[in-house]
Amino acid sequence: MKILITGATGFLGKNIVKSLMMKSAVQITVAGRDLDKLNQIFPQQNLIKAVTDYSLENLNKLTEDIDVVIHLASQLMQRDTDPLKISQFNENIFTVENLLIASHNNGVKQFINTSSISVYHLEKNLNENIFLVPSNIYGVSKANIESYLAYFQTKTNMNIVSLRLARLYGADERAGLMFTDFVEKGRLGQSLTLYGNGSSTIEYIYIKDVTDIYNLIISDLSIRGFYNIGNGKSYSVKEIAETITSIYKNEIIYLKDKPDGLKGSVMDITKAYQELGWKAKWRLKESVYDIKNILENE
Repeated sequence: MKILITGATGFLGKNIVKSLMMKSAVQITVAGRDLDKLNQIFPQQNLIKAVTDYSLENLNKLTEDIDVVIHLASQLMQRDTDPLKISQFNENIFTVENLLIASHNNGVKQFINTSSISVYHLEKNLNENIFLVPSNIYGVSKANIESYLAYFQTKTNMNIVSLRLARLYGADERAGLMFTDFVEKGRLGQSLTLYGNGSSTIEYIYIKDVTDIYNLIISDLSIRGFYNIGNGKSYSVKEIAETITSIYKNEIIYLKDKPDGLKGSVMDITKAYQELGWKAKWRLKESVYDIKNILENE
């Protein structure tokens, strides 16, 4: 099986590549804009590294003889992102368009798009059939891409999958994210600082659960559809902090004069279990222990 992965140098991409390399009879092409970065992150000789500008001409070449495309490349939301301008994410939409057309031109069997929980509003029990009301402008762009994917599916025989991922966490995720920073402070013996009572919530999913779903999908190239991939519950900031401090033995400081954050979305993950037989295996405490072991052995 020949697999093309865009955006392979990111946190999710690196973990998917690591997982897929354990399989036999798999040829992986990792694609990105910077060859030096590809070579640095993937020194393995048995990977094909391809530089792309995501133009249709270039992607037509990259998708030749490819069976599965895993699309991870995406411009992310930044602190200064304008909450009213979807045009900031035009590049994401154009990239998907070119990649879908190139994949169709070359007879790619399966196209796996990576979407986000942010396509949903801040509510509970969100299933794949409801009308999407995104929680931020990045989610609006992801919802627009999904609408295009659904349309494209009606026009072609290529099997299209879109995975709406909860917030990822795991070892070596980038600094500046809450979970990553909490773990790092735990390792350094520093206190964790929480606003209010730490009652704001986020639906997280461990990186190893996510790589499992990608492996499961490519094991059956007839799979198509849109799926929520999460835990089906939200962790409070307090619960996360208490779990980390129970392992690293540091303390929590509550800033009672600061307001608690928002209650995050919670996805209904019934469809992924019923149709694919997938559900998250890693519980919070076990995953933090796993992160601890990975970081200590690096």
